[in-house]
Amino acid sequence: MKPVKRLRLSRPMTARAVARSAASLEEYGRNLRDWFHEIRHFSSRKQLADAVRVRPPQMAARLEQGAIADAFLAGQVEYLCRRAGLRPPRWTRDDCYVLAEPWFSLPGRRDRTQLLLLTPVEFRNRNVFTTSEIDFVPRRGRPTVSAAAKREKSRLRQRRYRQRRALSLKSGE
Repeated sequence: MKPVKRLRLSRPMTARAVARSAASLEEYGRNLRDWFHEIRHFSSRKQLADAVRVRPPQMAARLEQGAIADAFLAGQVEYLCRRAGLRPPRWTRDDCYVLAEPWFSLPGRRDRTQLLLLTPVEFRNRNVFTTSEIDFVPRRGRPTVSAAAKREKSRLRQRRYRQRRALSLKSGE
């Protein structure tokens, strides 16, 4: 019997990965939602800072509404950084992330009025009128550690214990 190949699905872990792997606006939306899912698992400001540090490739040249996607991603990154108490990365201040014409996420006249009032400043400065899809609030306490890191720490602790135990038995004889 042939071994079954398992597909390994991976979510984007950085803002750069969201934009880099998007071949269409729909795929960009899926990548963005997957990235938001990963951000919910972040337990420290450092993890967020690492995820947004590198400038993503611009989608304006590749996608039909890529300029909107670029502006939204920059606004979202700046919003998340502000909520986390971090200084936003320098790339978010670039003028290429500001739309020439206002863009509203909802089409109705009443909805647009609501968006004018409710849109966070990070999006409004880019002429993108929408609400943030995620909030980042760092958890209190220690950051989460991977199972592999815990096993390695336990292995080293056990090794030190055995060395101390061997020395005490040797000196006690």
